[in-house]
Amino acid sequence: MRLGRLTKGIIVLALMLSVLAAPVFAATKLQVASWWSFEGGSSLDAFKQAFEAKHPDIVIEYVQIPSSEYYTKVLTMIAGGTPPDVAMLGMDKLGTWVPRGALQDLTPYMEEAGFDLDVFFPAVQAAVQHDGGIYAMPRDATTSVVAYNKALFDQAGVPYPEAGWTKDDFLNTARALVQKEGNQTTVFGYAFDTFSDGFIDWLYVNNASVINPDGTGSGLHLPNAVEVLEFLQGMVKEGIAPAPALTQTFSNASGAFNSQRAAMYVTTVGWANSFTNNADLDWDVVPLPTWDEDSDPATRLWVNYWALPKGAKHSKEAFQFLAFLASEEGQRIVGETKMGIPGIPEVAYGPAFAQSPGAPEHKTYFLEVMDGAKPFPLFPQSDQFYATMTREFDSMWAGERTVEDAVKALDDASKSLFQ
Repeated sequence: MRLGRLTKGIIVLALMLSVLAAPVFAATKLQVASWWSFEGGSSLDAFKQAFEAKHPDIVIEYVQIPSSEYYTKVLTMIAGGTPPDVAMLGMDKLGTWVPRGALQDLTPYMEEAGFDLDVFFPAVQAAVQHDGGIYAMPRDATTSVVAYNKALFDQAGVPYPEAGWTKDDFLNTARALVQKEGNQTTVFGYAFDTFSDGFIDWLYVNNASVINPDGTGSGLHLPNAVEVLEFLQGMVKEGIAPAPALTQTFSNASGAFNSQRAAMYVTTVGWANSFTNNADLDWDVVPLPTWDEDSDPATRLWVNYWALPKGAKHSKEAFQFLAFLASEEGQRIVGETKMGIPGIPEVAYGPAFAQSPGAPEHKTYFLEVMDGAKPFPLFPQSDQFYATMTREFDSMWAGERTVEDAVKALDDASKSLFQ
């Protein structure tokens, strides 16, 4: 049967009206807070492109906040009821933000999605859990190893260090690497930062920590911790390691290593990436020494996080983003863009990290030490405690105060934080 012009027109008009009347579904916009740049080609941009390709109904909108005000600003947003949907966090903040009720426990979202923490390194699994809940997904991780300058070792005729060495081997090696011109040291055997990151690995090596075992105060007055502090202070006094004032002329201890003024440095993956960019640096890595022949290997584990702030408007969609970031594809991007160690062993040992080209040759040491990795200590008073510790220890590292006096002063000054 042939339709007349009028009938055809009515049908076309009806179709047009039905299209116009159809509801328009706007994509969900997720606000993701970060102190990193998200310009084209960055790691964050790679995450955005890959996720949105899989989830066309969700759009990622990054909110970049300067690092100097990042944590204060995000906490203010949470308190004001206008939090981002996702926030990037450093590991130390988990211990201070969870007690404040600033973060959501991810356990119900994980159970609904069937997400299993067993895909991660065991140490990374432990690091995302706190106070009985799971409050973050790993962005990336890092352990610590000893970076050493092969050219400076060759100049001094010192054999390269090998896994299984001890603290005494380390000390003798560092001592043999010192170079002088007259009374001036041109190359130090070792350089370390005097804030907590600079010596917490050594505390772990000697089964100590910045906090006492029950979390009620400083642990730096305990015998094993005192041994570590005296060991490090002794290297400064002997001239094996630069004093704090001199370290500042290199910007920090990593700068002393990068400029070939220090032959060894305890490095994370982040600093290692910067060393890789130095074409003049011939270097490699080795695991941290044990404290003695009877000690177990140890290293510090640091994990950067993605978390869901309390009161986020799009928590369900936000968890989809977190699950993607923690997936094999997301963690592959972590390795390929040099954010850090992917949290999934199969990805970390592959081309994205361990098998990637360039120095150091023995990248796998960053992974092999995971079995002895201990998470960075998390406790509510950490911000105030570390500020107090730095203030009380400055004169100790300068050799103007004994370790015994410094740890006692820290106990006295920080006591009120734990009451």
